[in-house]
Amino acid sequence: MPITLDTSLPESLYPLAWLIGSWEGSGALSGAGDAPDARLEQQLVCTAREDGALDWRSTIHRIDAPAPLPPTSAFARDVESPPAPSGTGERTLLHREDGVWTVGELLPGQDRAAAEAARPGAPEGFLSHRLTAQLTRRGEQAEHWAGEVRGPRIQLALADGAGEVVATRMLGYISGRLMWLWERRGPVADGAPGETALSPYLSLELHRV
Repeated sequence: MPITLDTSLPESLYPLAWLIGSWEGSGALSGAGDAPDARLEQQLVCTAREDGALDWRSTIHRIDAPAPLPPTSAFARDVESPPAPSGTGERTLLHREDGVWTVGELLPGQDRAAAEAARPGAPEGFLSHRLTAQLTRRGEQAEHWAGEVRGPRIQLALADGAGEVVATRMLGYISGRLMWLWERRGPVADGAPGETALSPYLSLELHRV
């Protein structure tokens, strides 16, 4: 599905034009240890601000039901068939998150002239911009995420005080759907004491409302 650019947007938001709007959909919360994955439902609203930034408001509920199969190979599990329907369908708020996303300058090494000369939709026509997101969930401290946006794809990372990446987020606009994956750093299964690695926390596939 082509992306239609709203020219009334602040120019700073052009790289995020595909994200602006209301979204909803479902996904999976990764189980800890031997616990099964849980079903999630999300409502997301991304709104342009007059100052050229973007407001982000996300509400995610955990549903007492089996998790849907992940939508892309990035989230795939080795299973033969979907789990049989079960559960009560009861909804429990997992978290509500508000934040402000800001597009920054071009990353070094970008060829603006080549991008302007490229045919519409060609990979060489996309430029990578710095991206920051200040996100807050109820009852938790604000988090400062940093990364980049390139075409219909976002990569963000969250670092601790020592500069070590403790979480990442990847978002992509694919065939009219918004797909995204949130990973967190945790203990490695059967690893040495203190050994950690990034592993999926939640993954979702949303459609535009």
